[in-house]
Amino acid sequence: MLSGNMLKVLKILFEKDSSFNELKRFTRLSEKMLESVINALQEKDYITVDGDSIKITVHGKDVIKRTQL
Repeated sequence: MLSGNMLKVLKILFEKDSSFNELKRFTRLSEKMLESVINALQEKDYITVDGDSIKITVHGKDVIKRTQL
């Protein structure tokens, strides 16, 4: 089960790849909380982090699509 913050981040990344600072601005989460969410999403293979770019994976897109049914 995903937390509300995890879903919020995934929904943003579903629309477009973002940087950490963009996600921080869009979500209004603290740095520490956002880092925790990003780490958890990476562990579940829902996102990838490549330098400053954070992208949703195919698996992450599937999760978002299922939650929107």
